[in-house]
Amino acid sequence: MENSKELFVKAFMEAERLDNINLPNEEEIDWNFSEKFERSMNKLIKKNDRIKLSTRRRMRKGLLAAIIAIIVLFTGLMSVSATRTPFIEFIKRIFPQFNEITISEESTPPVETIETEYTLSDLPQGYVLDTYQSDDYSVFAIWKNDSSEEISFSQRLLDSSFTIDNEHYYEELKINGHESYYVEDEYGALLRWTDGYYWFTIRVPASNIDDVMTLQENLIEKN
Repeated sequence: MENSKELFVKAFMEAERLDNINLPNEEEIDWNFSEKFERSMNKLIKKNDRIKLSTRRRMRKGLLAAIIAIIVLFTGLMSVSATRTPFIEFIKRIFPQFNEITISEESTPPVETIETEYTLSDLPQGYVLDTYQSDDYSVFAIWKNDSSEEISFSQRLLDSSFTIDNEHYYEELKINGHESYYVEDEYGALLRWTDGYYWFTIRVPASNIDDVMTLQENLIEKN
């Protein structure tokens, strides 16, 4: 059995239906608006149209800005790629007893590890390999003869700084268009040069000073 609350709701809904049964529907009503109301509605419609146009313009501007941003980003990536092009600038500092050779902070060496290892060939007669060491950043080898004389060779990255003795015979050379340094004293000679990728150094005893340039010319890739 329905309670009194449910009966009241049904009675109220039926009374509302009967009260509205004779009202015309929306299509049958003849609407007559005042001129003031018409002007207000027209202004509102025009304002809405202007808002829509402004929104479309903002969307176009936003799209254009996005396209420009993509172009700038792509150009930036191209610039970064360009700045990564190998560039080497050597800096020489002169001191009373030596010269210091470094590369500038703006330099971008072409390699960051030893990618191609080199070694000496056609060594003078009697020299045999005694010491060999290598890692990702350097190579070092020593050859000795029966008189315990040594020929040494090293290969290092271009970001390695070093000093050159300038108290004895000292000469700056160009080997294949690259920087090189030659030092000679009563104990022997040192030649240091670059191929644009690495620094190479050869040290020879006094008895083999004449061989130093030949050794440089016969540098080969290590198998």
